[in-house]
Amino acid sequence: MRIVGPRSLLSRILLWHGVAVIVTALAVSLGVYLFLEATADHLERQTLRSQALAVQRALVIDGTGRPGIAIPRDAIAPGTAAGMGYVVVDRSGRALLASSPAPPIMFRHIPRKAEAAYFSRRSRHSVYSGLSVPVVVRGRSMWLVATQNLDHPANIVDDIVRQFLFYGVLIVLPLLLILLAIDALIVRQALRPVRRASALVRTIAPTRLDVRLTDPRLPLEVRPLAEAVNVALDRLTDSLRMQRDFTADAAHELRTPITVARVRAGEIADAALRDALIGDLDSLTRTVGYLLDIAEMDSFDTLPLERVDLSQLARESIAGIAPLVFRGGKSIALHDADEPVVILAQPQFIARALGALLENAVKHTPAGTRIDVRLGPTSLSVTDDGPGIPQAEQDEVFRRFWRRDRSTAVGAGLGLAIVQRVAEIHGGRVVLDSQPGQTRFTIQFKKQA
Repeated sequence: MRIVGPRSLLSRILLWHGVAVIVTALAVSLGVYLFLEATADHLERQTLRSQALAVQRALVIDGTGRPGIAIPRDAIAPGTAAGMGYVVVDRSGRALLASSPAPPIMFRHIPRKAEAAYFSRRSRHSVYSGLSVPVVVRGRSMWLVATQNLDHPANIVDDIVRQFLFYGVLIVLPLLLILLAIDALIVRQALRPVRRASALVRTIAPTRLDVRLTDPRLPLEVRPLAEAVNVALDRLTDSLRMQRDFTADAAHELRTPITVARVRAGEIADAALRDALIGDLDSLTRTVGYLLDIAEMDSFDTLPLERVDLSQLARESIAGIAPLVFRGGKSIALHDADEPVVILAQPQFIARALGALLENAVKHTPAGTRIDVRLGPTSLSVTDDGPGIPQAEQDEVFRRFWRRDRSTAVGAGLGLAIVQRVAEIHGGRVVLDSQPGQTRFTIQFKKQA
């Protein structure tokens, strides 16, 4: 199945990186612009203060009562060529003294406050800034106004500030495109091992399961995914190997009973031969049943779990096998737990496991002995009085198709393997305790929440 997504990893990286770079560039440009604006404003005010202070120091009243400048005007305002100027007005706003040239717009609505005041004026072609300072000369109140033409050709600070943002954007945009192109190359180069790994995974087939993602150049962010793929491949390999082994063993196990049945089918009139054939077919039927059981267990994860009353299940299993037990001259007993034993499980699988243990006990115990079924809080055990299992063979009895003596023993050798598998898929285990004269198989289930 192909995974459909909105964008490739490369496009998402470029998109978000592009957005981040644009936002950062605009923020930096705006920050620098505001800084330069504040710096230019500070320089303008400092220049106006210096101009006003110089004029104030040189301001005098002549014999006619008119204000004047005690030193040459050029010495006071050498920056006149740079758009600097000054005006002295009275309480009515009438100009008493002005530099040359004096901007007419500066005479309009000049602030006349008790403290120094900054202001600005805009004409059709120019922008002026000014500082109005109250002064008292010989008891006469007036206001000294220092002015500056911000659009004067010699005044470049404001031009630099105004044009910085515009030209800054023109510079940032090409750099952004170059940066994104470099990002694309870097990301493509970084993802090259991922593309190689993808191509390698596409070569996996049932006949080629040895492929593993072991490229050391894989990015650290991708390695957990590669390791998970390797683990999944290991599990798949083990599963397929088990399936192949099982199929081969099952075919081998089925071949002899089927051949015998075909050979004897033509002689079915003979009663003894007929009984032998029936026995072989019974053996074959059990083998096929076991094979089906194992096949069903492979799909255990897809089957719903149920609350299983082990006491009820044990009674039903004992009732089913009791005729065979009694026919062999044996007895069977159920030792129930003090409290109900209920587990979350697949009842069919638990019943098959208990049935396999009971069949094993019936098969290996002589007449006159007893089979005990005992329930615990989280366990189920079957004990028989058979000859016991040697220590060296106790690990082998759970292996599929294992039989102690293949020349004489009947059965498929799958019963105990199924018991162990049932315990495993329910999160439990099988414990074997055997000694001469007694054998006990115990299925221990995990504790129920």
